[in-house]
Amino acid sequence: MTPPCHSFPASELPTKIQQDVRGRRRKLDGDARRVDLAACDLLQMLQYKCEVQRPLSRDSPVQCFAVDRLFRRCKDRKGTFVVETTAWEGKAEHESPPPRRDDAAKPVKPYQWSSNWHDADTAP
Repeated sequence: MTPPCHSFPASELPTKIQQDVRGRRRKLDGDARRVDLAACDLLQMLQYKCEVQRPLSRDSPVQCFAVDRLFRRCKDRKGTFVVETTAWEGKAEHESPPPRRDDAAKPVKPYQWSSNWHDADTAP
């Protein structure tokens, strides 16, 4: 069974990662005294959160939203550990401008994973 996850403010993250899951201070290689969170490898994962528009209706549409999650892979003497840093990273520095499109006049259509879905332009 995995250890419980305790929540805390993102501002405390650089302090909290100095300890392992048991609350013991992390032992680091060489003469390093603290884990430098900004120096750890940045990883990114894209997940989707989906919601049923009308849960009681059988043919209700499902709308999904992309959720970008950021992680840092750090190293201590025992090996590597990964910490979610989505809130700590700050959105402004990781958001990239939307890609330029030559066909900007055309409306963007969502991907359809099933032939049973109606086209967004023709659905009643």
